Amino acid sequence: MKRIYTLIIVCAVLIPSSLLAQEDKKEKPKTVDVIVIDEDNDRAEVGFPRAKVEVQNDNDTVAKITIGHKRWEFIEKDDKTKVRMVHVPRNEFKGHYAGVQLAFCNYLGPNYSSSLPDDADFMDINSGKSMAFSINFLQYDIGIQKRKNNLGLVTGLGWTVYNYRQDNQYRIVRNDEGITVGEPITDGEVKKSKITTSYINIPLLFEAQIPSSSRRSTAFISAGVYGGFKIGSHTKTVLYGENKKKSRDNINLNPIQYGAMVQVGFKVIKLYGTVNFSSLYEKNKGPELYPYSIGVTLMNF
Repeated sequence: MKRIYTLIIVCAVLIPSSLLAQEDKKEKPKTVDVIVIDEDNDRAEVGFPRAKVEVQNDNDTVAKITIGHKRWEFIEKDDKTKVRMVHVPRNEFKGHYAGVQLAFCNYLGPNYSSSLPDDADFMDINSGKSMAFSINFLQYDIGIQKRKNNLGLVTGLGWTVYNYRQDNQYRIVRNDEGITVGEPITDGEVKKSKITTSYINIPLLFEAQIPSSSRRSTAFISAGVYGGFKIGSHTKTVLYGENKKKSRDNINLNPIQYGAMVQVGFKVIKLYGTVNFSSLYEKNKGPELYPYSIGVTLMNF
């Protein structure tokens, strides 16, 4: 029976590979490293890159086929054969950063107080409508353990768009002295106004996972720092009566940002938060405000 399973499994792995190689004659032949281990005729193992076949007679599980992170087990019991598929944990550390995130964004005053400075009345924010949207499109992982895979460092690249919504009677401009101020609007009633800015961010996070490094980890927590550079911004003011004004004028938004980031996850629930150590505006060119965001990770790549 063991020989039959071995023959079927090896054919199932090798024949499709041979057919694919024949379809593209221009491709150079590739060699496959195969390792066969046979101990006392009780157990045989055949290894391929990212795949492994095991056949054994010493228990009910007579054969196992492992491809990537999935394993098919052939079980003989009570003269019946059953097939069971299980997930195989990753051998390397895999963090949580790449993906899509959505958050509420806001800002704090000097010394990270909840009140705005006196010169920031025009920045009074509508916190329920101020949102940040992120696509973290690159991720690199560095495991820091030799025999385990649940601790490591995570870095990458992400693109975030911040929408700071203000619904007051001001238009945000830069005055003759080069300072960002609020210009009162007298020609109509403001329906909505906002500042939109986007950054490319680079994080460096330390992550711990429970119980192991895989997408199926029960829980994880990561914390660290990030830095980013601005790639675009504009302001938009809409008055009742469909009178819109969109401006890409320079309003002294900080060209770089840096701060701290925390992520926590439990099964499908993944939350994150950020706080800037850098001000929203360049120093001495606008109100002293420190952005922060709190949101959820909608999906990981």
